[in-house]
Amino acid sequence: MIKFFQVRYLNVLFLFLTLYVNYASVTGGLGGKSIRELSDKYDNLFTPAPQTFGIWSIIYTLLLITTIRQLFIQQTSSNKISYYFIISCVLNGAWIVAWQLEFISLSLVIMLGLLFILSKITQNQHSQTPLIEKITFGIYLGWICIATIANATTQLVALELSVSLELQRQLTQIIIVIGMGITLWIAFTIKNWAILLPVVWAFYGIYTKRITDQPTIAIVAAGSGIFILLMIAILFLKKQVK
Repeated sequence: MIKFFQVRYLNVLFLFLTLYVNYASVTGGLGGKSIRELSDKYDNLFTPAPQTFGIWSIIYTLLLITTIRQLFIQQTSSNKISYYFIISCVLNGAWIVAWQLEFISLSLVIMLGLLFILSKITQNQHSQTPLIEKITFGIYLGWICIATIANATTQLVALELSVSLELQRQLTQIIIVIGMGITLWIAFTIKNWAILLPVVWAFYGIYTKRITDQPTIAIVAAGSGIFILLMIAILFLKKQVK
C-alpha cells in the first residue's frame, strides 16, 4: 500500500516537472533555439506538417487524466502505473533539453530510451488494465515511434551527407513503409491498437506537407495511413463477428 501511494504521487510530480520543462522550452527559459526553429533548421522529407505536432497537447492531457485519476482510486497491481512512467518523464524532459541545445546524437539516444520504456509500460498492461491507460500509453508509444524515426532522419541531416534529392525521396518512401510495418507489428504484438492512431496522423501530416512539392512521398504516406486504417477496420469487424 505504501509503495503504491508513493508511486502515484511521484508520477504526478514528475509529469508536472516534464510539463514545466516543455513550457520553459517554448518560452525560451532553457536557452538555445526553440523546438520549432530546430525542426525547420533540420527539415527533411519525413518531417510532417507543423500542426501535426499539436498531438502533444492530446498526449499530455491524457497523461494528466491518467495520473491524476490514480490519486482517487484504490491502487491494485492491475491499475497502478509503475516506476517506468517516472523514467519516461525524466527521458522526455532530457530529450527537450538535448534537442534545444542541438545535441542531436544525444537526443536520438534519449529518444530510443524513451521508446524502450514506453514499450515496457504497454507490454506490462493486460486485460484488467483500465481502458484510459491503454489508450493513453498506446497513443504516446505510437507517437514516439514516429518521433524516433524523425529524430533519426534529423541525425542524417545533421551529418551533412551529400545525398541527391532523388535518393532522399526514395529513402523517405522506404522509411514510411518500414515505419508502417514496425508500428503494425508492435500493435499486433502488444495488442494495443491505439498505437496506430498517431502513426496515421503523422502520415497525414507528411501528406499535407508534401502533396505539392513531393507528390510521390505524399501518396506513399497517404497509402500507408489508409492501409493501417483498413487493418484496424478488418480486425474490428472480425472481433464483432466472433
